[in-house]
Amino acid sequence: MQGVLRISQKPALIKLRTTIKALPSGAQVDITDLMLQPGGAVSGWLAHTTELPWSAGVVPPEGSDEVNDRIDALQNQINQQQTYLNKIMAPAQVWRGDASGNNSFISTLWDPDYGWISWIDVAALPGTGDIGFWFPYDATTQATSRPFGWNLQVLLQDVAGVGSIRPRVDYMNGSTAAGSNAELSLTAWPDWSYNVEHDFILPANQAARPAFVIVGKTSTAAGRIGLTRPKLGTKSERSE
Repeated sequence: MQGVLRISQKPALIKLRTTIKALPSGAQVDITDLMLQPGGAVSGWLAHTTELPWSAGVVPPEGSDEVNDRIDALQNQINQQQTYLNKIMAPAQVWRGDASGNNSFISTLWDPDYGWISWIDVAALPGTGDIGFWFPYDATTQATSRPFGWNLQVLLQDVAGVGSIRPRVDYMNGSTAAGSNAELSLTAWPDWSYNVEHDFILPANQAARPAFVIVGKTSTAAGRIGLTRPKLGTKSERSE
């Protein structure tokens, strides 16, 4: 059962009456407990009646008015936080491994400084050698070449057993890579970060797909690599 209590003033006593309709013959209904939640926002927290200041036999030391003020202040904080959460709870597009079995080693977590980050568990990745990861891309192509730009944040946590890391953009023709352009190759250092930015010309009839390659992974590789959502788009041209 679920209901709403709308109280405009401080009550001295609250009585709840429950009516059961169409009760089968011989059946019995027992109400063993009651849970109330203060405020209008659904927080997932249900207070027991003995935890509320207006429950029978419970008198808050600072007085009911002060408690009501604190509840109102808490409600305002919940509303403000919910407004903030609504801005960041949009689904994040995650990176995918070149083998579907590697997807289970990628987790997407929220970071207050960088936003959504896809973390690759290097130590858990099976196999050795070069391992690639791809970001979802728009397969739409244009008839003419256009200037493009992209940027990506790469975060490293205790990375070891890796020859280098290579953020890059692949030129795609349909579902097949018609060649790739390795934009930048970096040596992996533990506990460091890189901001990758690059401008390039996207050839005609091609689509750009952000990619990331762990080069020369060994069997004893360790650490985590974090990748932010790449920003990819056309660049404007200016003549002077």
